Amino acid sequence: MFGPTISMLKNAGSGARQTHDAIANNIANINTPGFKRSDVDFKEALAAELPRYDDSSELALVTDDDKQIAEGPDFEPQPFKVTTTIDDTQQMRVDGSNVDLDQEMAKLAINSSYSQTMHALLSQQYSRIREAIQEKV
Repeated sequence: MFGPTISMLKNAGSGARQTHDAIANNIANINTPGFKRSDVDFKEALAAELPRYDDSSELALVTDDDKQIAEGPDFEPQPFKVTTTIDDTQQMRVDGSNVDLDQEMAKLAINSSYSQTMHALLSQQYSRIREAIQEKV
């Protein structure tokens, strides 16, 4: 509705939220025997939203302004799908669980910072739209 930037930032925030939920679930089940940690991969889905150029010999249309309309099959919107995977590669503990609290807390800190950045950028985009509507300079 407001352009690809806002859509991508909203999807990044949604992916970060789902990653946070997966990390929180891992931490909550740290003492569950046989529990396998899960991980969310949404950055590949975000990258799929970006236009791709397969033919390097052909000069592609490049837009440098939100008012310009991108065209061609490479600009078809891709549905945003988050992939959750179960990590069954390592057994960290005797009880069969592979959750490492230190690693999960580090991932939580990284994801929290990423989420805050995406929400700040999204807020900035909405502020720009609000300024344009109110005709402030």
